[in-house]
Amino acid sequence: MNEILLISVAFGTSILTAISSIGGGMILIAFMPGFLPASAIIPVHGIVQLFSNSSRAFFGWRHIHWGFTTAFVGGAVVGGLIAAGITTEINLEYTPLLIAAYILLTVWGPKLQFKKAPRGEFFTIGLLQTGLSMIVGATGPLGQAAMLAKGLKRDALVVTGAFMMTFTHLIKILLFGLLGFSFIAYWQIILGMSIGVVVGAFIGTHIRYKIPETLFRNMMKWVLTLLALRMIVITVF
Repeated sequence: MNEILLISVAFGTSILTAISSIGGGMILIAFMPGFLPASAIIPVHGIVQLFSNSSRAFFGWRHIHWGFTTAFVGGAVVGGLIAAGITTEINLEYTPLLIAAYILLTVWGPKLQFKKAPRGEFFTIGLLQTGLSMIVGATGPLGQAAMLAKGLKRDALVVTGAFMMTFTHLIKILLFGLLGFSFIAYWQIILGMSIGVVVGAFIGTHIRYKIPETLFRNMMKWVLTLLALRMIVITVF
């Protein structure tokens, strides 16, 4: 039943992200504690999200804004390598608490705003997004906020963000593999969840404009909050 539930949640969150561009990855990782060992949450989430984001980018590739991606990928490589060293020093038993704190800060904390885009903006975003992703898992809102400020339309926002996160998760799972994580030990749940997110991305891409975006964003805000509180409770108690 646990496997079926995780696959169903992966499917549903992939549809959500294909519609509204953010939130699905956070909801999924917030749901995983209690179903997988703490040390497996971020690596397994990473490989599932690799399939989710790459399929979303593939289904809408015509809308990718290529101008931001080269700098982002360069920063992602650097950020991943830096975070790989830090990850080995963290007690992974408390990973859910880090994820919960990150989610609550992202949902309720102040939004970063710049009157003028910083130099090397997307290199820096790639570095931070991938580095933090090694520790807290879901960091899509960082890049989405920057692209939203650039005035990207809904399709370009969803698909370009998915393309960027594809590299974030690819780098992350390669580094976790080098650090010794055994993905093969979880191959069944990874396969099931990956199929779920690809199907979800396909459906979400085709119904994107049929769902009110404001409704979904408000719902996700409260769902994420409740899931973050759940993670704190099951980790502490």
